[in-house]
Amino acid sequence: MLAQKMKLLLAPLALKILRPTLKIPPLCTSISKIEGPIIFAGLHRDLIGSILYLKPARPWLLVSGSDDGLILVRALGDRDFGFIRGATGENGGRALVRLRRTLEAGNHIGLAVDGPKGPFGVIHSGVFQLAKMTGATIVPLLPTVKPSVVLGTWDRTVVPLLFSEISLKIGPLMTLHPNTSEKEIQSLRHQLHSFFQPVSEV
Repeated sequence: MLAQKMKLLLAPLALKILRPTLKIPPLCTSISKIEGPIIFAGLHRDLIGSILYLKPARPWLLVSGSDDGLILVRALGDRDFGFIRGATGENGGRALVRLRRTLEAGNHIGLAVDGPKGPFGVIHSGVFQLAKMTGATIVPLLPTVKPSVVLGTWDRTVVPLLFSEISLKIGPLMTLHPNTSEKEIQSLRHQLHSFFQPVSEV
């Protein structure tokens, strides 16, 4: 309990110190040209790098309802991001509804396709359900952070160090419609897996 309270207190301060030292590229022009709401999709391990990159887009983030999720919310604050607590997987219906409403209101969202509990690198169906229901464009993100520390957690979280440089690779843009078949979704899932494969096989 004490350790958790310390994390809640120290995480915002740590990010406040770290962020000004990082070299982060501007939001890609191809992203700014996309019409309508966007679903930014990445692996859970790349959460920190992706979030820092996406700050100018002011997305709503799907964050675990766990204590660790609360730490992330406290660290980021609500000035640049919105937050939806929960998951899109098992018992995640409420979060899925909130994400859908957020997209339909014209807001961007960001979520980890293998979160919140893994398995690492396994792409869940929530991102495709949302895109199919709303017509929002899926934009896969794969950041590289150097130098960084990789934590011994299930998702192998990448944590930037002071003066780290974040570079970013954008995957194939994906747009679904209400009649998108399961076969087509499986093909898109394979494309996403192939895009994240260099990371998911580390």
